[in-house]
Amino acid sequence: MAQTGDNGGLESAKTRLETALSTLAQEVAQSREALEQSRQAQEKTIQEMSTQADRMQSLEQENHRLHEQIAALSLQDADAENSETSATLEAEKAALQQNYDLLKRQYTSLQDEFEGLQDRVGAAPSATPDADSDALKQKVTALMQERDDLRSELDAVINELESYLAETRSAAGGMN
Repeated sequence: MAQTGDNGGLESAKTRLETALSTLAQEVAQSREALEQSRQAQEKTIQEMSTQADRMQSLEQENHRLHEQIAALSLQDADAENSETSATLEAEKAALQQNYDLLKRQYTSLQDEFEGLQDRVGAAPSATPDADSDALKQKVTALMQERDDLRSELDAVINELESYLAETRSAAGGMN
C-alpha cells in the first residue's frame, strides 16, 4: 500500500503542477494581451502627441508670422507719419531758406547803395548847395533806416531758421 500512497501523492502533485502550469499559461496569455493593449495605447498616445506637437509648431509659426505683420504695419504707420512730418518740415525749411536768401540779397544791395552814397557825400565839393546836401543826407538816413529794418528782419529770419534746425535735429534724434 505504500506504493498506492506514493502513486496517489504523485498523482496529486502532478495534478497540482498541471493546474499551476495551466494557471501560469493563462496569466502569461493575459499578460501578453495586456502588453499588446498597452503597446497599442502607447502608439496611439505617441501619434496624438506627434499631432499635438505638429499643431503647436504650426501655431507658433502662425504666431510668429502675425507678430512680424504687426511689426511691419506699425513701422509702416510710423514711417508714413514721419514722411509726412518730414515733408512738412522740408517745405518750411525751403520757405525759410528762400526768405533768408531774399533778405540777404536786399541787405547786400542796400549796403552797396549806402556805401555808394557815403562815397558821394565824402567826395562832394564843399561848394554844393545846402539843398542837395540836405536831400542827400535825408536819402542816406532813409537808406540807413531801411538797412536797419532789413537787418532786424534778417536777424529774425536767421533766428527762426536756427530754431527750425534745432527742432529738426531733436526730431531726427527722437526718430532713431
